[in-house]
Amino acid sequence: MQPILSFHSPLLTQLAQRIAQLPHDPTLQPYAVLVAITDEAQPKILYSLRAAQLRQHAGEVSFAGGRRESYDCDNCATALRETFEETGIAPNLVKVIGELPLHYAKSGRPVKPIVGVIPPDVTLVPETGEIARLFWADLGTLITQPTVDYVYDMHAQQLISPSFIIDGETVWGLTGRITATLLAVGFDRNIDWYFNLQDKQVPLTAITHPAPP
Repeated sequence: MQPILSFHSPLLTQLAQRIAQLPHDPTLQPYAVLVAITDEAQPKILYSLRAAQLRQHAGEVSFAGGRRESYDCDNCATALRETFEETGIAPNLVKVIGELPLHYAKSGRPVKPIVGVIPPDVTLVPETGEIARLFWADLGTLITQPTVDYVYDMHAQQLISPSFIIDGETVWGLTGRITATLLAVGFDRNIDWYFNLQDKQVPLTAITHPAPP
């Protein structure tokens, strides 16, 4: 029987209890990220903006995480180690509550999301070579926040997909899909995370998609 998880926020408690019921897949994955959520009355989710000079994913929003090393015993170890390197959050400060289903980056790389709870007063120390800034999303707001179409340039075509606007940053792609999965598992908010291709000649307009009532 799973232990009863309880936190300062009913929202976080509900989310944690639902995630704890998901199946655990011990298969080692080449990449893992940590969805870090603060344990407080109004919990927040931690996001990072990748540095502009990086060769891959420069200027994109992500969760802390990265590539598995040979000495990582499991996916959780990868996520916690990378999170410490990128944000300064020590592994002993993270209460891991479970994992989300496997996701795939646009490159095809499999990424395992680990979900953990952190103290609200944790000290953040961003790794300046990789992280431009760290910022937060209010969980309660995110549950009902509308999505906005994001347009990604693919040479002769454009890819249109949903996104969240959080603290002035656009959260789309893998990070957006992981966020949407978190909301679906915890709060039954099911977002149609589509990928539409169209030629550049077709005029585009920004479209906001409100959350269902």
